[in-house]
Amino acid sequence: MARTSRPKTDTPVYCLDSFSKKAKEHSFYIEDLRTHLRDHAFVSKPHRHDFYLILYITNGTGDHTIDFVTYPVKPNSFFLMTPGQVHSWNLSADVDGFILFFTSEFYQMEKSEKHLLEFPFFKSTNPHAHIQLGKNTEPVIDLIIREMAKEYMESGELGLPLFRSYLDIILLKLVKHYQFEKKTNSVNTTFKLRKLEELIDQHYIELKQPHVYASLMNLSASYLNNLCKQMLGKTLSELIQERVILEAKRYFAYSDLTISQVSDKLSFTEASYFIRFFKKHTGVTPEQFREQLNRAI
Repeated sequence: MARTSRPKTDTPVYCLDSFSKKAKEHSFYIEDLRTHLRDHAFVSKPHRHDFYLILYITNGTGDHTIDFVTYPVKPNSFFLMTPGQVHSWNLSADVDGFILFFTSEFYQMEKSEKHLLEFPFFKSTNPHAHIQLGKNTEPVIDLIIREMAKEYMESGELGLPLFRSYLDIILLKLVKHYQFEKKTNSVNTTFKLRKLEELIDQHYIELKQPHVYASLMNLSASYLNNLCKQMLGKTLSELIQERVILEAKRYFAYSDLTISQVSDKLSFTEASYFIRFFKKHTGVTPEQFREQLNRAI
C-alpha cells in the first residue's frame, strides 16, 4: 500500500467529549464495540486518549497495536490502556465486544484507598496491555460489563457510585489473570514503582536525571535505583531513557516533524546529540527508523 503524501500532524488526542456529551459529564463511557466503531469512524486511525480504556472482545479477530507492540485480537481478549498511549487496530468485519472509558477522577470518586497505579496493567512505562482468557471468559466480568452497558444506555441519571463499584470488580478480576509482572512485589514496593512511573511520564521531557526523581519521592537515589534493578531488571536511568525513546518513536511514526523538531520537543540541546541518543538505544538512526516503518506500510 502506498504511503499517503498528505502531511501528518501530531497524533490526535481524543477526550471524552469526542464521544458524547454524556461521557464528558460523567467521566465515564461504555458502548458495544460495533456501535462504537460505526459512530466514531475516526478511531480507525492511530490516536491517543486522555483517559483509561478497557477493550473487551467477544467475537471476531484482528490485531491491535499499542505503542509499537502488536497483539492478536480474538474472543475473550482484554486490552487495558493508560492515558497517552498511541494505538490503532485492524479488526475483522464480525468483531464485537465492548469498549469502556473512564478518568482517574471517576475511579477516585469514593476516595478509595486503592489507586489505579496499583493495577499492574496500568503502567506508563513498558506496559503489557493484553490479557487473554481461555475459551470461557470470567462469567462475572462478562455479566457486569453487559449490565453496565445496558444501564448506561437506558438510564437518564447514572448511579455513578454503582458504576465505580462495577469497574473495581472488573479490574480486580482481571488482575488474577495478569501474569506479566513478578508476583513477589509487596504492596508498598508496587506502589513506589507505580508512583515512579507516573512521575517519569509527567516529567521525562524536562527532568532526565535519576536523582531528581528520587528527590521527588523522598528516597535516596541508590535505594530507588536498586529497587528498579531488583524489580524491573532496569536502572532508573534506563526507565527514563526508554520513556524518551518511546515518545520519539511516536513522533517519527505519527507525524512529519523533522528530527530537529522532535529533538526540540524532547528538550535536547542539539539535534546531533539526540540522533546519537536515539541510535544508541534503538540501534538505528531516526531516518532509518522511519524508513523501516515506511517499508512496513
